[in-house]
Amino acid sequence: MICPASNIDIIRCNQILNQAEISIKNQGVVSFRFAQIAKDSGCSTNTLYKYFESKEDILVCLFLRNTASTRIPDFIKENPQLSINERAVLSLLFTFELIKRSPIFNILRLVSINSMFWQLASPDKISILKNRVNLFWSCIRNPLDDAVAAGKLSANELELKELTQEMYFFLAGATSSYQSGLMEDCYLTADDATCFRHISRIMNRYNWNQPITQEMMESLAMRISQFLDYGQGKNRTCETCLATGKSQNCKSMQ
Repeated sequence: MICPASNIDIIRCNQILNQAEISIKNQGVVSFRFAQIAKDSGCSTNTLYKYFESKEDILVCLFLRNTASTRIPDFIKENPQLSINERAVLSLLFTFELIKRSPIFNILRLVSINSMFWQLASPDKISILKNRVNLFWSCIRNPLDDAVAAGKLSANELELKELTQEMYFFLAGATSSYQSGLMEDCYLTADDATCFRHISRIMNRYNWNQPITQEMMESLAMRISQFLDYGQGKNRTCETCLATGKSQNCKSMQ
């Protein structure tokens, strides 16, 4: 389904998605029903189908408007003094802070990127989802390229690709493990200090002029937290999602 274009359609979509998010929080991803969303949001079934073909479309849209890439540009605008080292870890720390505030975001992420799920969504939603996932990868990779260009990091193309993958794989594994709640504390310690130590070790295996420190990440995480609680980062709407979709990579969003 094509995303809404008019203000009225955007408002209606937001109302439907807001209600869907409430339903998922109360019932879970598996149990919430597509048809019930129309009733709960006060619209007809025809109106619901005007914007979403299926339950999968709704879940993909909920994930898209919650993604870190929709809010990182505003954070950068509010914090233009960010150092290259801070930008290098921004995407990871931003995602961890998002999940603290909205556990449903991580659930939506895990569901939406599962190929058995997203292939059931409409072609337009699939296209946007693919672009957004690759956009997030660029949010990790581009600051590393900038660090090399500025002489802050010495790395060749293979090393940059490997570091990008290491950062993403750590993020995906850590968030999935924390969310599951299945591991005992003796195997998994879910706190910021542990997370920062892991990130620091990953980053500092590479040749940075100045190391990526835990203290720097603590300060950055605090600023991200304040932004999400009080700044533009609270916005989770179709408008922010549509605006993000117009960008091809994180550089064009800054």
